[in-house]
Amino acid sequence: MAKEINVTIENKLVLEKRDMNVYHHSTRSAHLISHNNSITLPLRPSIEDDYLHISVVSGPGHLINKSILNLPAWADFEFSSEGKIIVVHSDDRTLLKIPPGPSTWQLRLTRSITSIINQAVDRVTVGDDQLEYS
Repeated sequence: MAKEINVTIENKLVLEKRDMNVYHHSTRSAHLISHNNSITLPLRPSIEDDYLHISVVSGPGHLINKSILNLPAWADFEFSSEGKIIVVHSDDRTLLKIPPGPSTWQLRLTRSITSIINQAVDRVTVGDDQLEYS
């Protein structure tokens, strides 16, 4: 099993054009990702005190469109939001569907020491509901 996996966080909020904050705990680094951009960070098991914290930058007004968070199925996560969400899990992906409203959601992504990961790279995509992510 790989010691770490490189996780690419993709900001596909092209209709909303919102930036995202990404904090990587093990390196104590914070990144601002503009729409249609991404960043790749290494993620070690949570037992090594590592996690990624992802949130949308609050801006003027609410998010007008539904948003989709597309996560790897191996990921453990804590999600907080003021609005109602829908969680869909199938095969190797988990989808969080967030209704329009305040941009107050936050996601903390971790990796269990027991999670089976067969690749060295995976992705987390945050995007508008009208776009397709596979």
